[in-house]
Amino acid sequence: MAEYANPAIALKKPPTETGPALAALETVSPAEMGAALAADAAQKAKFGTIHLIIRGFLCTPFLAYGASVVFAMVAAGVPLGAAGLIFPAGYVTLSFLGLEMATGSFATMPIGMYAGTVTLSELVRNWTWTLTGNLLGGIFFGWLLWFSFTYGGSVAPNPMLTVIAHTAEHKVEYIKYGALGWCAAIGMGVLCNWLVSLGSIMSKATRSTVGRVLLMWIPIGMFFALGFEHTVVNMWLFPTAILSGAHVSFYDWWVWNQIPVTIGNILGAMVLNGTLWYYTHTLQK
Repeated sequence: MAEYANPAIALKKPPTETGPALAALETVSPAEMGAALAADAAQKAKFGTIHLIIRGFLCTPFLAYGASVVFAMVAAGVPLGAAGLIFPAGYVTLSFLGLEMATGSFATMPIGMYAGTVTLSELVRNWTWTLTGNLLGGIFFGWLLWFSFTYGGSVAPNPMLTVIAHTAEHKVEYIKYGALGWCAAIGMGVLCNWLVSLGSIMSKATRSTVGRVLLMWIPIGMFFALGFEHTVVNMWLFPTAILSGAHVSFYDWWVWNQIPVTIGNILGAMVLNGTLWYYTHTLQK
C-alpha cells in the first residue's frame, strides 16, 4: 500500500485579512484535514483511562439533550424529519467542549494508525474506554430524565417519554426478520456513522467557528432526520425507554440493536471515512 502523507504537516496560521479573501483562505484542503485528524488521534492516545471515561460520560448527555428536544417536538405533533434537524445542537455542544464520542473515534483513530501517530493497541484502548464512558453517561442521564419527569415513578411518563418508549420498541423490530433483520441493523449503523463520523472530519475543513458549526450540523442533521441507528444515542434511549415502560428487554436491546448497530457504526466510520476517504486524499504522488 502506498505511503500516507506525513501527519506532522503543520496547518498554516490563520490569515489576518478580512472579507472574501479571508473566507477563501479559511478553507482547509482534505490533505490538511487528514493531517489534523492524525494529530487529534495522537492526542487522544495520550488521555489517561479516567479521562477517557469522564469525557465519554459527559458526552452522551449532550446527545440526549438534543434528542430529547426532538422527541418533545414529535410529541407536540412536529414531523420527525423536521424536528430531527434540531438534534445536531447537542453534537456541536459536546464537540466544542472537547468530549469523547466513540463514533467519531471510529474514524479518527484508524486515520492516526495509518499515519503512524497511534498503534493498534492505542486504538482499541481508546474505543473500549470511550464506549464505557458513553454507556455510563447514557444510563445515568436516562435514569435522571425519567426520575425527574415521573417523580421517581410516582406519575405516568409524559408524552415525550412515551415517544421515547415507542421509538425503542420500533428499534428492536429487527427481531421479526431474524438474520436478515440483524444484518439490516448493521446496515442502519453503517449508514448512520458514514454521516456522523463526518462531524469530526468536516470540522477540520475550516478555521471559522461558524463554519465548523455549519459543516458539523449538515451530516448530523441528515442522520437523525433519516432515522439511522447510532450506538451512543441508543445507550441513552434504551435505558430511558425501558424505565418509561417500553416493551423491550435487556436482551432485545443488546442482541437486536446495540451490538449489530455498534458493528455497523465501526464499519461505516473506519472503512468509508477512516480508510477510503483518508487514503485517497493523502496518497503520496
